[in-house]
Formats: sequence, structure tokens, C-alpha cells
Amino acid sequence: MQLGSCFLDSLTVTSFFGNAEMRGVFNDRQLMQSWLDVEAALARGQASLGTIPSAAARAITETARLDRLDTAVLAADAADTVHPLVPLVRALTAACPGDAGRYVHLGATTQDVMDTGFVLRARAGLDIVQRQVDELVRILRRLALRHRTTPMPARTHGQQALPTTFGLRCAVWQSELQRHRSRLAQMRDRLLVTSMGGAAGTMAGYGPQAFALERAVADELGLGVADTPWHATSDRFAECLMVLGLVAASAEKLAREVYFLGRTEVGEAYEPQRATQVGSSTMPHKRNPIRCEAVIAAAGTLRAQVPLALQTMVAQDDRDMGVGMTLWKLLPECFILIGGALERLVEVFGDLGVNPDRMRSNLDITGGLVLSEAVMLRLAGPLGREQAHHLVMRIVRDSLEQNRPFADVLRADPQVAAALPGTELAGLLDPLSYVGHAAALVDRALLNSESP
Repeated sequence: MQLGSCFLDSLTVTSFFGNAEMRGVFNDRQLMQSWLDVEAALARGQASLGTIPSAAARAITETARLDRLDTAVLAADAADTVHPLVPLVRALTAACPGDAGRYVHLGATTQDVMDTGFVLRARAGLDIVQRQVDELVRILRRLALRHRTTPMPARTHGQQALPTTFGLRCAVWQSELQRHRSRLAQMRDRLLVTSMGGAAGTMAGYGPQAFALERAVADELGLGVADTPWHATSDRFAECLMVLGLVAASAEKLAREVYFLGRTEVGEAYEPQRATQVGSSTMPHKRNPIRCEAVIAAAGTLRAQVPLALQTMVAQDDRDMGVGMTLWKLLPECFILIGGALERLVEVFGDLGVNPDRMRSNLDITGGLVLSEAVMLRLAGPLGREQAHHLVMRIVRDSLEQNRPFADVLRADPQVAAALPGTELAGLLDPLSYVGHAAALVDRALLNSESP
């Protein structure tokens, strides 16, 4: 059993879900430490206003470290009280020297401490997410520039459509992530505020200097001040999880793109593989996109939590601990999932295998059919758009049904021959001649977006 536990622990560190850094922010020890940080900030804020002695605030701050408390006693007390915070308050009170313990948690209510603690951990989690998104944007920008003119098939409805460039694909992806960067930044001011409503949202327990105390505590923690108490309004956290859901959806899209492009029949781009990596326990040739699959699983799991995050906004009366406990579960899970998904995407795209030769050869698979629009638009001049479309569509059908090259069927058609000299037709059927403004679009996207 012990061996199994160690093995599972080692898997957790390099887990397919989450990463060590995000788990470090959202483990139980950090949960309790965030509450202790709020208790210490409250004491310092009260001392700054003369509500409690400064010596008491210093003693509370020095003692408010989890390693100074007996976690075994905390666990036993939690089982007895069936309360999330009271055991921690009791332990902190008992551990403070002299009479400093009498000033612990003065005027506060449980949800003030819990919600503000959640905000502190969310801030740390958002810092990680922002850094990961920034790195992914940088990687995609480099790929966009490197493959600015690398031709590949554009696909619509699962079918080859027209020529495009891999650089443009990467530029589009980085633009989507740039918008998520903005969403993450814009959300911070709304989310990163203290919760100091007191027992029923009136701040009565904080006394006549309640507003000044609120500002002092916010300054101590580096947070903002909310206009009104928000025990029963969880829209801040719901927005946070919705934005993480958006990031997760983009992460899954990128993972699925690599998953598809790496198919044996496509082979245009692929997930990097370490020399020691095993694709299959029985098929040595397999190079499975395991990181992309982990991203897909994590992102789908996270997005499924978004409706539950919205449900937390439907709180009862002036306080509803059912909402609080739901967030207690949701926040760590969602941050851990997105942290792992983004870490794996950075690994995938940071060393992405790109095969320009395969991209070009795939463009030639249709024998020029991907240039049918170019031919049709050129014929629209002498024939009119509708007649040209009808003509080229018939030629495409004949090419497919007779298994003849598109170029040969075009040249054999008298209307096409009369309207297009052979040399011009050859140019129209060159994929490189019909990538449109792909390179300029890459330039515009990178110029108009911020480089992290």
C-alpha cells in the first residue's frame, strides 16, 4: 500500500491534470494560510486605527503562520465543531502570546475571512495563468513569423478549402489568446477586493471606523474595496471561472488542432516526443499526442464547471454557505485544471514539430481542386459569376467522377480554353499564387496586438 501511495504521489506531481505550482497555491495548507493572512491583516488594520494594541497586532501577525499551529489539533477540532474556520481561530487565539489572542477575529465573520482568502488565492492563481498565457502568446507569435509564408491547406467543413499559410493560423490563435489576456486583466479589479460585510452584511461588528478599517485591511492585503458587501453575490467568482472556461475552450481548440494535424494521413504538425517517451505499450511505432489529449480532457472538465459557477450567483438571503462551499470546491479544481492544460500547451507549441513539405504535398492531393475559386473568379470576368460558377462546378464534378486531373479537364473544356490561355491557367493552379493576403494579415495581427 505504501509503495502504491508513493507511486500515485509521483504521478500527481507530473500529473496529466494540474501542475505543481498551481497545486501549491490551492492545497489545504495554503487555504488555511490564506485565512490566517486575512486574520493578521485585520489585526494590523485595527491597530492602525487604535482599535487594538499595536503589540497585539504584531503578535497575531507573527503567530498567524500555519507552521506555528498544531494541524493535528486543528483537524480534531474541525471534526468536533463541523465548522471550517472556528478551529483555526481557536488555534490562533491559543497560540498568541500574552493577551493578544483576545483580539483575534474581532468583529469579523467566517465568510469575510473565507471569501477574502479565496480572493488572495485567486490572485495567485491568476498570476500563474497570466504568465502561462503570455508565454503561449509569445510562442505562437514566433511560429506565426517563422511560417508567415508557409503554405498549407485551409479546411472548412472538414474538407480542404483554399491555400492558406501556417503562419496565419498561428496569428489567429495568438489573437484569440490576446483577447483572453485582456479579459484576465480587466477582471482583476472586479475580483480582487476584500469581503468585510460582517455577520449580516451591515459591518456592524467593525464599529464606527468600519469603512476606514475596510480600507486599511485592503491596503494591507493589496486588494481593492467593494462598494457593498458581497456575501450573497458571487458574480466576481463566477466571472473568474467563466473567463477560465473561455481560456480552457481555446486551449482545447489548440490541442485538437495539433491532434488533427498530427494524424498519420495528415502529418503537417505534431506534438513533440521525448526520446524516452512511450506511445503505446504494444505498438512501438505509435507517437500518441498524450499532452494534447490531457489538455482536451482537462479543458472539457473545466468548461463543465461553468454552469455550476453561475449557479453560485443564486444565493439565498444575505448569506448562503451552500454557495461558499461550492466555491470552496470549484475554485481549486478549475485553477488546477487550467494551470495544467496551459503548461502542457506551452510544452507542445514550444517544440512543435512542423512539416512544411507535408503541408505542400497535401495541397497537391486534390490535383488543383483547391484552386477552383481562383479559376471561377477569373472566368467570372468574361462569363459572369453565375455562369462561371456553374461551369467550374461541372468541371470539378467531371474531374472527380472520371478520376481525371482537374487541370486536364479544364484545358479540355472549350469555354475555358477560349477564355484562358494555357500559361495563365497554369499560374492559377499554383497554390502559392492564391494564399491571398495571408502574410499581410500575419503582419497586421502581430502589429496590432501586444507582445507580452
